[in-house]
Amino acid sequence: MFEVLRLRKLLQLSSSEAWLLVQAAVLLPAVRLALRFVTVARLQNVAERALNSPRSRQISAQAAARIVRVVAQQGLYHFKCLDQSLVLGWLLRRQGIDARIVFGARKEDQQMEAHAWVEVDGVTVSEDEGEHQTFSSLGSLAASKVE
Repeated sequence: MFEVLRLRKLLQLSSSEAWLLVQAAVLLPAVRLALRFVTVARLQNVAERALNSPRSRQISAQAAARIVRVVAQQGLYHFKCLDQSLVLGWLLRRQGIDARIVFGARKEDQQMEAHAWVEVDGVTVSEDEGEHQTFSSLGSLAASKVE
């Protein structure tokens, strides 16, 4: 029954949403693998060079974030916030949306924890529950540079 509901939701996607889902499904494992060998900055530089002229906006930032989150959490491997943020940021910038990847940290139970999320015009689009609010921002990544 659950699989039927998933299939029904998949069939309700527009062609733009379905294409973004396919891109996310390919890019998430590629980014995870690439991060084993190169730095975030190097990966971001490669991604930015791959951006040709931005395409017209087809999907809202919130809808794109939802699709990336679903792909990241529903597959065989659950992708981390950094993987999701890099992919979402790249997909949004490909649509001409000025997306920023924000890095944050917090200390919890004597452990340092890191988190990454995506913002568009200062509004977080990459998560529903506002987890980023418990992290102190360390900087952001946009247009191939750390700020």
